[in-house]
Amino acid sequence: MTLLDICQSVKELSRWEKFQLVQQLIADLAQEEQTTPPFDAQMEQGYWSQQNAVEAAVALQEMLREQG
Repeated sequence: MTLLDICQSVKELSRWEKFQLVQQLIADLAQEEQTTPPFDAQMEQGYWSQQNAVEAAVALQEMLREQG
């Protein structure tokens, strides 16, 4: 399989599968360098999203107002 074939196959993956692929590649590279990756390659990693950021900011503001 050529690099071009691999790139074509990667384009067909979902966004989440692409993140998982990158995570696995980084873990493999780290292992080849004989270093410990900063994460468990078998554990799912969460990521931050701005989707609920406004609600979180309002909740934090209310909590601080109650304490202060």
